[in-house]
Amino acid sequence: MENDSTLNTIHAQHILDEAWSPVARFRLLSQGINENTRLLEPAQVVGDCACLACGNCIDACPVVKRNVGLIFDQNQRTSMALEHYVQEECRRCFRCVKSCPQVSKDCKEYTAGFRRAEKIVHLLAAFAIVSLAATGVTHSHYGEVLWSFDANILKYAHRTIGVFSIVIPILYYKLDIGHFRRTVKKIFTWGNTDRQWVKNTWSHIFKSNSDNKIMKTEFNPVQKAWYLFIMSFFPILYVSGLSAIVMGGSIDRASLVNLKVFHMVFALPFDILLFIHIYIKYVRDWVHDSFSLFKNYREGKSFVYTRDQSY
Repeated sequence: MENDSTLNTIHAQHILDEAWSPVARFRLLSQGINENTRLLEPAQVVGDCACLACGNCIDACPVVKRNVGLIFDQNQRTSMALEHYVQEECRRCFRCVKSCPQVSKDCKEYTAGFRRAEKIVHLLAAFAIVSLAATGVTHSHYGEVLWSFDANILKYAHRTIGVFSIVIPILYYKLDIGHFRRTVKKIFTWGNTDRQWVKNTWSHIFKSNSDNKIMKTEFNPVQKAWYLFIMSFFPILYVSGLSAIVMGGSIDRASLVNLKVFHMVFALPFDILLFIHIYIKYVRDWVHDSFSLFKNYREGKSFVYTRDQSY
């Protein structure tokens, strides 16, 4: 993106913000095949941006791995085939761009840093939420059987992480205001696509002859509901927890117990949905991969996948 860099950066940002495989369009923003593509004689093909059908993007894509499996047919190992397989289920991991030999180094570097701040904030939020659930549940249910020192560590860790979690949305806004606004807009935008997603999902679950499947699209209705749930419940948890800390010494024991019970009642569905989210996001794929490995070994007596064995 050395020539007309401002225009290309705007185009690149627009492409990467779409939940659609970006590698084919990123080739057009690149400088074509050059010395960074590992070709022995790059000068003979400088400027050629047509797909080589190398299949690197196909092999790198987690959606293809999950939904299709191994693809050996060379005609189906192209960026156009990748768009067909992935469609709106793109996870915006950008592995396809990073693996393509025709995307130039500057484009790959731009892509690598495009969601860096967003991922850091997401990691901090995940750490805060999981830590709050772990420390809160442990201290509430097992605090009386723990040593006083350990119980105090859990109590103050829970309070400290709770205060820290308030800073995370502000940090997101400061580090990456563009993606912050994009996330908020996506969460509060509901339309025909969401209604169709719900209908297809309902049909997939309750109708055995349905061809519809559960699409893991970005900001689908379940994901939006999860974000809205966090935005609604977390202030209640924060206010009730802070009230218990501030008013703990000035109110009677019965009132304090009621306040803590109120806090725990709202924390319980939060914790349950958190672990459901973790299961859907990570554990389910791990279970699927484990069963695939077992099936492959049972059929071929080997953990190595071949042309006749797929996911």
